[in-house]
Amino acid sequence: MHSEIVFMFSGQGSQYNKMGLELFGKQPVFRQSMERLDRIVHQLTGKSVIEELYQNSRGKGASFENIVYSHPAIFMVQYALAETLEAEGITPRCTLGVSLGEYVALAVAKVLTPEQVLELIVTQVRLLEDTCDNGAMIAVLDHVQLYHWNAKLHTRSELIAVNFDSHFTIACRSGHTAEIQQFLREQGVASLKLPVNYAFHSAFIDELEKPYRTYMQKFDYKKPARGVTLVSAMTGGKVQTVDESFLWDVVRKPMNFRTALEGLTAGGPRLLLDLSPSGTLENFSKYILGKPLAHKVRSVITPMASELKKLNEIVNDTLRGTKDAIY
Repeated sequence: MHSEIVFMFSGQGSQYNKMGLELFGKQPVFRQSMERLDRIVHQLTGKSVIEELYQNSRGKGASFENIVYSHPAIFMVQYALAETLEAEGITPRCTLGVSLGEYVALAVAKVLTPEQVLELIVTQVRLLEDTCDNGAMIAVLDHVQLYHWNAKLHTRSELIAVNFDSHFTIACRSGHTAEIQQFLREQGVASLKLPVNYAFHSAFIDELEKPYRTYMQKFDYKKPARGVTLVSAMTGGKVQTVDESFLWDVVRKPMNFRTALEGLTAGGPRLLLDLSPSGTLENFSKYILGKPLAHKVRSVITPMASELKKLNEIVNDTLRGTKDAIY
């Protein structure tokens, strides 16, 4: 079995309606974990994420934008999948989170309990709604030079991530979203507005800082569990100590997944398991690492279904040490 397994977790933008539905219906550990986490959210908010996510008439893959539900749902689905893999005997040596995914990584590494993380997430949403105007995050499929060379981009938005050579993400005020998207269309550049209505990782959420940092000071942050290395896509490397300053920077500063991933894969054999709802980090990783290492990255949940099949394949390959699972 692998000794160097990495669990990777994504943030806002990776979610969609009915994500993880097949596992929820057919995988007992996943379902039980989701139901337990949903009870926690209900105690905090009086709302059920499961009802909003799974018990609706909208099609699978439809937009799931309401941050009141999407923020905890992104945590719940990924944490439940981590618990499912661990119940099968697959445990991470490293946890790598991106944006909100860093909160999942903290819970899996036992820096905070899932109850504490969900409280942080629910409170973040409440304070966002109280303090910040709406905004947008837009993924752009072009070289980052496009951002630096065009005033319509760099004067109206902030660069919040360079995911790989032909893919970067910007954040802007909601009033500039349509103008920016129109400019990109005129340039013949493909873009996608992510399904979130706040401009995370930019100055457009600075009003959140004071109340959220004050709230986060109440928590007791543990060291990562023995044998688990916590890796941050905000710092681009390993994290030894977590506090409210670190967690605020996770929300406010740009994402640096590429540097974090390259540092991890340079450190020795790795099997990279993308636990995100959409396989986003699997795709990013394959672009960053290139073809020779592309088969070393696996995901479970995607909008294309086959979730249970993919989960079972990963479990079987990893525990049996088959050729496909060897890095």
